[in-house]
Amino acid sequence: MLRCKYCGAPLERQALESDSPYITCSSCGTSQQRVDARAYLDQMMGQIQSWISKAIPGGFSMSQSENVDSIARYNIFNNNVKGRVETEYSEYRFAANSLLANPLMTLPFTTDNSAVPGHTSAKAFEFNARVKSIEALAVDEASKNIVTSAEEMAAGYAVLINNTKLLQEDKPGRYTLMANNFTEASISFGKIKGYGPAADRFRALAGMCTGCEKLLNGDGAGSLSYFENGAAQLSKVKTAISTDLTLGIMYQAVEMEITQAKILSDIAGFVLKGVAADPLAILNTIKKIISFNYPKSGKWGFLLGNKDRFSEVFANLSKVLSAKSGGTLAIVPGAGEYLIPFWDVDLKYSFQTGAAWAKKGVEVTEDLLIPADFVIDSQCLNDPRSGITDIFSIRPEKSILSGIKGTETSISGGEGIGRLSDAAAQNSPGARKIVVPLSTEKEAKKLVSEYLAVCTSQDSKLKLSNPYVKSLIYIPCDIRGGRVEVPSGFGKLVPQRVNKMELSQMIVI
Repeated sequence: MLRCKYCGAPLERQALESDSPYITCSSCGTSQQRVDARAYLDQMMGQIQSWISKAIPGGFSMSQSENVDSIARYNIFNNNVKGRVETEYSEYRFAANSLLANPLMTLPFTTDNSAVPGHTSAKAFEFNARVKSIEALAVDEASKNIVTSAEEMAAGYAVLINNTKLLQEDKPGRYTLMANNFTEASISFGKIKGYGPAADRFRALAGMCTGCEKLLNGDGAGSLSYFENGAAQLSKVKTAISTDLTLGIMYQAVEMEITQAKILSDIAGFVLKGVAADPLAILNTIKKIISFNYPKSGKWGFLLGNKDRFSEVFANLSKVLSAKSGGTLAIVPGAGEYLIPFWDVDLKYSFQTGAAWAKKGVEVTEDLLIPADFVIDSQCLNDPRSGITDIFSIRPEKSILSGIKGTETSISGGEGIGRLSDAAAQNSPGARKIVVPLSTEKEAKKLVSEYLAVCTSQDSKLKLSNPYVKSLIYIPCDIRGGRVEVPSGFGKLVPQRVNKMELSQMIVI
């Protein structure tokens, strides 16, 4: 059977029987001339023949091996071949197990280069072919088990290597290729003793990939069952490997794949109940959310580089879609065509005032608002003051005497932020446009923590408690000339991020 010159995979019989001079590999997706595939096969067979001639006694022909006494074949396998096969098999098994510790799925419109295999697929397929070439020498059950395990491990590992490359390429049809490879991996690993849960994992991932291909073609209804089944199957795998000494290495990766399956179910649900007549319009919204250039390194890299965050982002998108279909959101009263999301944060702090006998501590409660798209603005991430209603930038007017007497009541200026926050209530958005939040509650809390660290470093009197992120609220605003105009209640505390918002960057439902 001809081999793909790019990855080493056997080419499908259907492609081989075609009259076309070109053949497309169903494992890596590359096209090549038939003559090139033939040349690669000849090269591989030459390497295999060289390996055989070094491994077995001179004068022995593998083509006539079936006519050789079984005892002689048994001795040749155990004395000349077994050690070589087991040594290489051990190397490939270790590399495959290491690869299984990585998530092997990625969401549509995203790429992932975290899984780095220890071999090329061509090398793994070549080892598979070498072991196949000496199958006839394995006459007893133990020898057959070694050969089968080595063959199937190499074949399964090889197609998974191809999938790690596909994870790095957001190209049309990649999920079909990945589904093919996961199906092959499931068959191969299913033949290896102790690797049943891995086979089940790949079967689930193959279904999820099929679902992704349907989803990208606008078939939300057809894709949903694949994602739901994938999550259910992977949950069973997670239970099965929880005490497995060999496959327990997959546990965290499987957990992440379960989260991805649930996110994909949400996305399919958005397509089904989308407010647009064209389901692809919702997919384009999803693509834009996922495709923002979120930082993947630095102090924000851990949070923003973690794809699990999209579970919460999409949950908030779901609430927005539900609101457009008759549901409600926490909306601040007021005029404004656009409802822009802000995180409402409750902050308690204390400070020392007075001197000598008049010295005392004062406790203050303030509300902070954070534009919920701050994660796409590198300035906010590097300078938290720019992404928040900076209450410590405005100090109440006071005399030197009030500081001595201890009559200060605050060292911050919240202006009308508290009134805006308190006024939010569940209401229908009506015909107004809703801007989709892009950040999570955990990310909002981190921004406030960064902000407070800056403030305390500049004011030794200030003592802060942990901020409490209460909820998302939607504030009616207008957009003129592409820029956001917030209500007067913000006073002088309009976050710099708001002044930089552009309609072209907003995701509007």
